Amino acid sequence: MTSPPGPPPGYQPYPQQGYTYGQYGPQYGQPPSPYPPKPSTNGFAIASLILGIIGGVLLSVIFGIIALNQTKGGRQGGRGMAIAGLVLSGVWTLGFIALMVLGIFLARWDSVRATDIKTGDCIKESPADGATVSRLSRVSCDEPHEGEVYAMIRVSGDTFPGQPGMRRKYRPRCLSALESYAPDAADDPSVDNFILYPSQETWDRGDRDVACIAITKDKPTGSIKE
Repeated sequence: MTSPPGPPPGYQPYPQQGYTYGQYGPQYGQPPSPYPPKPSTNGFAIASLILGIIGGVLLSVIFGIIALNQTKGGRQGGRGMAIAGLVLSGVWTLGFIALMVLGIFLARWDSVRATDIKTGDCIKESPADGATVSRLSRVSCDEPHEGEVYAMIRVSGDTFPGQPGMRRKYRPRCLSALESYAPDAADDPSVDNFILYPSQETWDRGDRDVACIAITKDKPTGSIKE
């Protein structure tokens, strides 16, 4: 017997690429992965997390809600990011509220009822002319201030005399009291007077004092008595 002739010169076998042999013949391509493809991360979830970190509360909440809706059932990844963004937005919101409450508390702490001031108290800012004054910002006289209480004059009588009547009677007494309290300030044209009279409402609550306040707009430190 003779062997079959070999391949002719220069013959190259056809490359066996792109398929494999299996039980039932050639299998083309790569075998399928046993794991499903990983879903993409939702862009709104990423944005919600970033905005939640930097304090963009409103947009973080909006994007977080959109992301939660779009990631239902695992259609996209990033649900945890959206939740974290919403939580951080809540933390920022609580922080803002706490700062507002603290600011209001400090403002109230620094101010006193107008009926509680006394001679020698210094007022940070003078009341506006004609304004109804219920509270005043009392500060140490060592700090810059516009007003200083130099006299408290008791109103006589049991019946509310009306503010016009009190002005006529007690304004001259206030001006005279300033001459006794701080003679130099009484002669200083830059020093003005603000006189706080009881109103009908405060009179009914027991307020019987006229407060005489010296006003200096350049906000000095120290008492006008010095």
